Amino acid sequence: MFSSVAHLARANPFNTPHLQLVHDGLGDLRSSSPGPTGQPRRPRNLAAAAVEEQYSCDYGSGRFFILCGLGGIISCGTTHTALVPLDLVKCRMQVDPQKYKGIFNGFSVTLKEDGVRGLAKGWAPTFLGYSMQGLCKFGFYEVFKVLYSNMLGE
Repeated sequence: MFSSVAHLARANPFNTPHLQLVHDGLGDLRSSSPGPTGQPRRPRNLAAAAVEEQYSCDYGSGRFFILCGLGGIISCGTTHTALVPLDLVKCRMQVDPQKYKGIFNGFSVTLKEDGVRGLAKGWAPTFLGYSMQGLCKFGFYEVFKVLYSNMLGE
């Protein structure tokens, strides 16, 4: 069973198709050698979708690294900032469990005492801190991935 699964995995056209086919000695796709199912291989034409040049950037370019960092800022900063009200109520429940008996009670008490703006206390440091974390996590990951892969080579 495992030998047939391994053969199917090696013949997978989405698993680095060009390198895998050359490695397995199947570089000419028009050959009539049998495929994984025993049927003769049919010729294939592979194509990728074209993207407008203004929205594209080269992998490993400065623009690529800036976009990765910006994606980290947007993803981490906004998601953690959106959870500030929940975190605020959770912390208040830990500090004063008699006053804030549960999540829904904590939200209602906070809304009664501080209004809607009271739920957003602490949003700015959360946004800045997690945005910097996202910038470093996603941006520097790509920088070092390219740097180390260039050092090691193919």
